[in-house]
Amino acid sequence: MKVQLVSMVLFMSSIVCFGQESLKEREQQAAFDPAYSSYSRKKPAYVTLKDGTKLEADIKDVDRKKGQINEIKFIKPDGKKVRVKAEEIVDLYMAPSGLEKLNNQTNFMNDATKWGKTDASKYMNKGYTMYTNQMVSLKNKKKEAEYLMQVVNPKYSQFIEVYSDPWAKQTASFGVGGMKLAGGIAKSYYIKKGDEKVLWLTKKDFDEHFESLFMDNDKFKAKYEGEKFKWSLLGVYILDYTEFLLEDTASNSK
Repeated sequence: MKVQLVSMVLFMSSIVCFGQESLKEREQQAAFDPAYSSYSRKKPAYVTLKDGTKLEADIKDVDRKKGQINEIKFIKPDGKKVRVKAEEIVDLYMAPSGLEKLNNQTNFMNDATKWGKTDASKYMNKGYTMYTNQMVSLKNKKKEAEYLMQVVNPKYSQFIEVYSDPWAKQTASFGVGGMKLAGGIAKSYYIKKGDEKVLWLTKKDFDEHFESLFMDNDKFKAKYEGEKFKWSLLGVYILDYTEFLLEDTASNSK
């Protein structure tokens, strides 16, 4: 009887461990890209303007408001300096400074929730980050204006895009032997679902917006209804939602 009881306990423990491991793998797939606040003076930026013009130019200076880019000064290959406002730009690929890139890569390798390979665009494979023009009310309080905002989920942003909040506070973190095991997550992001307005989403009001963000999909609703929502799984929720919508789109096209 004791042997059977021990065997049952071991079996149930293995199921729990398998579930935790699967969630960790999912978190790796859904990990947001690091948020950068610097730029490289050694690599050119790639810019698409609203009039269709494409620029490849070095960055001289970046102006920001509440951490978001509202103007950039470029140096063209001919040496000419030009200021371009965010409202004139569609998207921007910009490389962070070598020091900040190194620091973020080190955190990436030492973060137990982010181990594994990532898929990246051709620019990101070269160390670039992606910024897009968005009309936004900073912290849902300021008058709407256009900014260039860093997309931190470029690999699965078909339906919901997540933009970094450079001034976001961080959750507490803990670790063992220099390895971060949990915490250290931004407490706010800017999020845009489809054609809706950009929303400044914070950890404290996540429950309030969860239903409008995700519960319009039956598959997602079947998986998560009744569960307690976790801010730390924001990326996982968006990845699941994206995959469910892609599945529905594929099924409807048959």
